[in-house]
Amino acid sequence: MQESMACGTPMISFAVGGVPDLVRPGITGELAPPENIQAFAEKIIELLEDDNKRNKLSKNCRHIAETEYSIELQAQRYIELYRQILSQNNTES
Repeated sequence: MQESMACGTPMISFAVGGVPDLVRPGITGELAPPENIQAFAEKIIELLEDDNKRNKLSKNCRHIAETEYSIELQAQRYIELYRQILSQNNTES
């Protein structure tokens, strides 16, 4: 899903698992209730028919991908995670 955002592609998905963490309704895409095929189809049609909304969501996706999921930021998050793990291991020894 991060790849979709990086390409500026709004996402439509079911609200299950970790999906709602990435798909922000009205910002990066739309969510349908789990297993509700009708609602899912309606969200797709709505996005296909509304150029302004689709363009807005597309820009939001790209912006959020660049600001929240950049390689630099992801690397920094991993460095911090490793430091925390190493710190915990040192205090347990």
